[in-house]
Amino acid sequence: MKELLFNLIRKHHYNISIYTEEIFERRCQEEIIRSDEEKSSFVYIEFDFNTISRAIPDQDAFTRFWDVFFMALSKNNRGSDIIGFLEQESGIGMLLLDSMLPGWERIKGRIVQTAREQGLDTSKLVLDDIIKPIVYPACIQK
Repeated sequence: MKELLFNLIRKHHYNISIYTEEIFERRCQEEIIRSDEEKSSFVYIEFDFNTISRAIPDQDAFTRFWDVFFMALSKNNRGSDIIGFLEQESGIGMLLLDSMLPGWERIKGRIVQTAREQGLDTSKLVLDDIIKPIVYPACIQK
């Protein structure tokens, strides 16, 4: 899967970097500390490859989903958002720094719009039903 993603990024010259799982995990930990110190928030999102593959079983549509995903992110990159591989490269995660749920809703809307423009109808289903964003520190507050 890693090779597929990097091939899409190279093929289309998307200006996107994906951290290794070790660096991404460290960035997540650093962001928790920074968020606690500065009383700020961030959104954490996981895109599990197997779960998305089950939702989009057609391999061509699955590849197109990721192409559309990166196309939308590259067109609307804030520069502060972080993307990295999850443990055992089972998916990719995103950190939307200094953000709340409306930040994720904007990105999701851009992905869905790009998908519609590219004729890919399954992305809204995947993003609405499978992807569950977590807002820190709201997720731990009582």
